Amino acid sequence: MLIMFNQMYSTGNIGEQQKHGIVVCIPKKTAPKTPADYRPITLLNTDYKILGCRVASRLRTILAELLHPSQHGGMRGGGIFDAGAMVWDAIAYTEKTQTLLCVLSLDFTEAFDRISHTYLLKLLAVYGFSTKLIALIKNMYDQAYSSIHINRHTTCPIPIQCEVRQGCPLSMLLFTLCLNTLLWLLTKHSRESELAEEHEQW
Repeated sequence: MLIMFNQMYSTGNIGEQQKHGIVVCIPKKTAPKTPADYRPITLLNTDYKILGCRVASRLRTILAELLHPSQHGGMRGGGIFDAGAMVWDAIAYTEKTQTLLCVLSLDFTEAFDRISHTYLLKLLAVYGFSTKLIALIKNMYDQAYSSIHINRHTTCPIPIQCEVRQGCPLSMLLFTLCLNTLLWLLTKHSRESELAEEHEQW
């Protein structure tokens, strides 16, 4: 197994069977009634998941240098409760100081399923990741297939054209990097608006 994983990591040679996933639908609530009440999770080959864990562990070592300060997803020691606390602290501060605050709420429903692989790979290059690592991630998604398992039946393999797969240890980190660009752009736009307002006041 060690030889196999070293080969997968060094050459990026990942077989189609290793990349084939089985999508199962997990209920989000006690009595689901519509497709929206289910969460699709991709059950992946163990070889693939172990490789994803190794790549994810390497990415985490430098994510803190790349991610926006308000980004909590995929980071150890951070989570949704920390993000919520930060929002409440900001609201409490503005109420006390009577300063202006803009709260922006974005709906990322099905966002995992809509990540462009082309955008993802270009983004990794912009961040300065090695061509070897980018090629490995590319091979993890090239010619990847999933079958849907429902009502005890499994469909024929469906080619994956976009998405980061829910169920892969690497997916949350890749999604976080894709979201990171938006956060920096929002911060830049907000700061430019503040400077323009200060200029008008002067």
